[in-house]
Amino acid sequence: MSELRARLRRAARAAKRSKAAADDRPLRHIQWTPPQDAVHRLRARRKLLRSGNQFGKTTAALAEVIWRCTGMHPHYPTRPPPIECWVVCTSWQQAVAIMVKFQGLCPGELIDRRRSSNFTIRNGYGKDNPTLVFKCGSVLRFRTTNQGPTALQGATVDYVLIDEPTDLDIYRELDRRLLRTGGDLCLSLTPVNRDCTWLREMVEGGTIEEVHAKLTAANLVPLGAAGPLVLPDGTPMDQAWIDAERLRTPAIYAPVVLDGEWDMRPEGVYFECFDRDKHVSSTALLNPARGNLRWVVGIDYSAADRAFGQVGVLAQVQSQTDERGRRREAVIVHDLVVMDGVVTNRQFAAGLLEMLARNGLVWRDLHAIHGDNPVESRWALKSNIETMRAVAMEMGVAYSGLQPRIRAAKEGRASLAMLTSGCRYLWELIAEERFTIRPRALSLAEALETWDYTRHHPAKDRVDALRYALKPWIQPRGRRSGFTLRAG
Repeated sequence: MSELRARLRRAARAAKRSKAAADDRPLRHIQWTPPQDAVHRLRARRKLLRSGNQFGKTTAALAEVIWRCTGMHPHYPTRPPPIECWVVCTSWQQAVAIMVKFQGLCPGELIDRRRSSNFTIRNGYGKDNPTLVFKCGSVLRFRTTNQGPTALQGATVDYVLIDEPTDLDIYRELDRRLLRTGGDLCLSLTPVNRDCTWLREMVEGGTIEEVHAKLTAANLVPLGAAGPLVLPDGTPMDQAWIDAERLRTPAIYAPVVLDGEWDMRPEGVYFECFDRDKHVSSTALLNPARGNLRWVVGIDYSAADRAFGQVGVLAQVQSQTDERGRRREAVIVHDLVVMDGVVTNRQFAAGLLEMLARNGLVWRDLHAIHGDNPVESRWALKSNIETMRAVAMEMGVAYSGLQPRIRAAKEGRASLAMLTSGCRYLWELIAEERFTIRPRALSLAEALETWDYTRHHPAKDRVDALRYALKPWIQPRGRRSGFTLRAG
């Protein structure tokens, strides 16, 4: 018995050492999927890994960075270290996510910690020139493109990784940084949230060689593994999971976000999952016992003379945690006010207050209000500020004392991302039957039944107002929405 215990203890210690080694040097223990292995073996000066979400594009590309910096590429010789390498991201938020992935992937003994930026989960390697120095002398810098191509000028670089789509002028500037060294460049991306026409032309013209990976069961089984990749919650990424992903993804997005195709395909009605029999009800209720009930309003402005142009949507939202620990919302749209685009600010403000009153609410009962960007014609200006002034006047209160304020639904250059993430979020609400419309808001039901994702469709203003109402959950402050079209 004592011998058996000794063997068990030795086996446990060996397993613990093996796990510790894997945790400390994960790059050496990864089994790559066929697309990841293909891009690693692709010996090209300019190469691209293009796929949908969940393929581990960034992980595969960061492995290339580590191998280049250390001169230990497993498939072909590269420039011996030391070299200068850049990982280029589109935003600081994305850069932090990439830094966290790199920290979890790179073997710790390769890095000279005394000469490198300190790492934290919250800020990665920091905003002040985040830099890693390898013990072999190679230098890795994380850069963003927020300040445009001029911020990238002046440096000489040996290797560049561009993670996620960028603009042609950024690509050209980075390409110039490699001119004097004859260096290489790799891109890893899903073609969403930015025009990738220039990149497609370069690939089709042969300037950039690519590996294109579609969402198939074969592409999700690592080489030498007995089964597919597994999600953090234990779900196998098998054919059943793929089928479920295709079912829950809007048809317009599926070619891009699942299969990494170049183009979305806007054909027919967008919200084909909407069904009046399922989603219109006068009796469905949220559960007050679960708490987290919020009243919200979304506003879409118009200064043009068109019907359905000026819209306000009133919704009630309840945040819940599902059986997997994920935050999910249930939404009831109680009412909306729809007016011609030529109504005055006072008329629209009166309509908003009447909508609240017939639902037993006053302005201060609202958790949040989000409105579209300002619009202007020769005769009128419509904006969040003008609406607040008109509401305050209708209520007989000072403008400065009006609470809550109407906040901007669009932030900076994020309009396209807001549209795609918002529509994906709405699709999932509807498809998973977490969304209800009251009979009083049937005009919104008509909009969901007819909108075809085009810009000038008469139903778009009503759909936009609904998206703006749900802005706090589509793009919450402080964290990226789980419904954003991202590349993993």
